[in-house]
Amino acid sequence: MTETVLDRIVACLRNALAYDPNVRVAPVALLWPDEGAQWRQVIDHIGHRLPLVSLGEFDPAARRGPAYWLRCVVAGTVDIGLPDGPPVVYLPGVSRSALRAADSCPTELAPIAELQYRSQWFSHPNSRDWTTRALLSHRDFGLGLTLTGDADTTAALALALGRLLEERIDRAAKQVVDADYLLELINEDPVRSLLRWLDDPQGYRARSDDARWAALVQQCKADYGLDPSVDGAISAARKLGTRQGRWANVWKRFAETPDRYPGVAEQLRRARPDQLFVDNLGAWPQDNEAAEEQLRNQLRGFTVLTPEGARKEAALLDAEHGRRRSTVWADLDMAPLAFALEQLVALAGLTKRPLADGDLGSLAADYAERGWRADDAALRALAAATNGPDREAVSAAVIAMYRHWLEVGAKAFQRAIGPLANARNYEPGPPASTAPGTVTVFVDGLRLDVSRRVQERLAGARLDVSASTSLSALPTVTQTAKPALAPTASGALVAGPDLHPANAVTGTRASIQVLRSLMVDNGVQVLGPTETGDFSGTAWTEAGEIDRRGHAGGVRLVDHLDEEVGRIVERIRELLDAGWQRVNVVTDHGWVLLPGGMEKVELPPATTTVKKGRCARLKDGAVVDVPTVPWFWDGDVRIALAPGVTCFEANKEYEHGGVSAQECIVPRLSVSAGNATTITGGPEFTKVKWLGLQCRVEFSGVTDKVIVDLRGLPAEPKSSIAELTKETSSAGKVSLLVADDEHEGERAHPVLVAPAGQVLAPPEVVVGRNR
Repeated sequence: MTETVLDRIVACLRNALAYDPNVRVAPVALLWPDEGAQWRQVIDHIGHRLPLVSLGEFDPAARRGPAYWLRCVVAGTVDIGLPDGPPVVYLPGVSRSALRAADSCPTELAPIAELQYRSQWFSHPNSRDWTTRALLSHRDFGLGLTLTGDADTTAALALALGRLLEERIDRAAKQVVDADYLLELINEDPVRSLLRWLDDPQGYRARSDDARWAALVQQCKADYGLDPSVDGAISAARKLGTRQGRWANVWKRFAETPDRYPGVAEQLRRARPDQLFVDNLGAWPQDNEAAEEQLRNQLRGFTVLTPEGARKEAALLDAEHGRRRSTVWADLDMAPLAFALEQLVALAGLTKRPLADGDLGSLAADYAERGWRADDAALRALAAATNGPDREAVSAAVIAMYRHWLEVGAKAFQRAIGPLANARNYEPGPPASTAPGTVTVFVDGLRLDVSRRVQERLAGARLDVSASTSLSALPTVTQTAKPALAPTASGALVAGPDLHPANAVTGTRASIQVLRSLMVDNGVQVLGPTETGDFSGTAWTEAGEIDRRGHAGGVRLVDHLDEEVGRIVERIRELLDAGWQRVNVVTDHGWVLLPGGMEKVELPPATTTVKKGRCARLKDGAVVDVPTVPWFWDGDVRIALAPGVTCFEANKEYEHGGVSAQECIVPRLSVSAGNATTITGGPEFTKVKWLGLQCRVEFSGVTDKVIVDLRGLPAEPKSSIAELTKETSSAGKVSLLVADDEHEGERAHPVLVAPAGQVLAPPEVVVGRNR
């Protein structure tokens, strides 16, 4: 039978008796102090599984008695029929410190005071008592559950502890255990009881007393035409899937939180009827799996399509498979290709038109306004497909629509930049600011589309963010472009070897150590990853590992981008919280990412002094048949560029150093605290996901009661389009249903509304569409 919360607590108690026989003798007992008596209500449940006795009024049948009696039980002079092994001595109302105080130990505890020298303690590693919250949440010595820290959850835990012990540990571990979750355990309604039984028939029966089981059977017979003790789970699952009569409401409840009943999916699989009807399509997991397999094969077929043919095919496939994004299987993350297809359709629309071919200004403006969205859609499509076969299929579709668009845009960019650079009129962005109260966060490889994710997260945390773009130094590699941003003294750097500048005084190559030293010489604090510095001055720090992950993993970078965005945002909030007036975010270059790798072009080795993936430093007088530009640090040095989105090295999925909008147009963010009263740890939306017309929002940092709503105008309650608003007092996730499908495609805002009326809203969403 599946392990329960009670099983895990019993295991913790048994583990606490472990000892090293080479160091000490076997303990005679396990002392369990509980000053707050928080465990008393469930001690009988635990006592059925262990040799356990309790301090209290004398009642041998209940294994309870005063201290002297407990001492006799431990010594074996009083036999109450305990199982073999050292007994657990539960001490409600007694703290560990009270028992250990030799001079002030209460008289009533004196008979057992000496047991502490021959026993083990069951207490927190900090020597305090195990509270219910502490044991349930402790990662190393407890159960590792995620409990919210608000007062409502603490109160609900005291009420629902007995029911929580019956929960399967694998289910509880996946939940945010908050007041709502705990109160549902207490106020269990017939529909939830039915779903819990169907989720784990044998476990539910074993955990239920006869009265509780009889009540479920009677209710099911009366309301659902089912006798659980006779008809069994398969019959129940078939009724659930067909959704007829009152079973429609049971399905609705299941569909609201299917992750709480993962066993139901397997029951539905076994119960699928041979003949299906329109009104129960989507109820059976194997049908969704078959549709995913079909879509996987169809996406693989994009390899033979032209870009225009691929765009048309994506739209046709979405008409067929898009509805699956609103099923329970989508909510259970069992329809990843249906979600990838949503992004592929967006990519199809964005790549219909190439970047505006003209001067550099029009190209840059078009990319900053529209073009970056194509890059974002490609990354999100790939990220939706997490396993190998799915990613291979999605990659085929991305390549079919995206490669040609990238190629055309890169060549247009090279045509626009070449004459400017050769005429020495190409102007990269300025070095980082040294204004007092300003700290610069450098992020290696923060491409424009990824910076938009950072910007959204910051805006969702009520921080003021202004965004702009500039051009990267050429070539777009860290060795060249990062020193161009470093706030060193004017003239401190000159041209150096390979693609690095050098210290103008010593001639030493500008390594990271040299750059940091030059910045310090210019009055700039250089902060480590966790340092916050003196906010009255100016500083430079670095965050994120986007570029390292891209070079190491290629297309697997997409799996880590949201994590990287979170790290960058948290660092910005940390610095603002420390008192900095402004945090500027800068980067050295973007990058090109193309699944399957870029096409390789040859560059004669004899012509170069150093060669990278998309650029090379040429020897003096070398002649090559690829585009060239002057080096940022020495205009007389020529840099060869890989044409379009080709590469001088083979099998490169991720690379930079060349000239394209993706590599050259870099973001600059300027962030201040704005209206955020709490920065680090404050409320923040972390994810918004659409399942058809159901909006699943996830958020963190909520400690007081808030209302979750979906509005056309964030500050206007009357603009709500949610069927019902939800109230919560903890972090987690909430689902909101848009009742009227006329709102599909409209712009709206998920909002958190505090009791005093303050509204927290992330950037707008489009109803029914994922970004």
